[in-house]
Amino acid sequence: MKTASFFTFTGPGRISIARFAPRNTPAGFRVYRALAPGAWFHETNFAEYARMYAEQLAELDVERVWADLHHLACDHEPVLLCYERPPFTATNWCHRRLVASWFEQFGHQVDEID
Repeated sequence: MKTASFFTFTGPGRISIARFAPRNTPAGFRVYRALAPGAWFHETNFAEYARMYAEQLAELDVERVWADLHHLACDHEPVLLCYERPPFTATNWCHRRLVASWFEQFGHQVDEID
């Protein structure tokens, strides 16, 4: 599994984990709403966002989510998409990397597509 921005990857296996896709996003992506952040996503700082998102992830079964995402991608490698573009900094961060860290805690490797 990989992660990327809507703006940097348009290949096969795309799965949106954002609340909404950007305008003019090429068709052909799937959506996995359970990984989209809550309505609070624009109303908080990173520390609070990470705490709230960790609570959201804790309610999910990591192996079930992993399997669901592979099923959605069909015969392709799943690529989880959200808005932000690398490089990630204290002011430019994204929840897809929080998802990657969550998966990695359970032994799954999830790299960012350059």
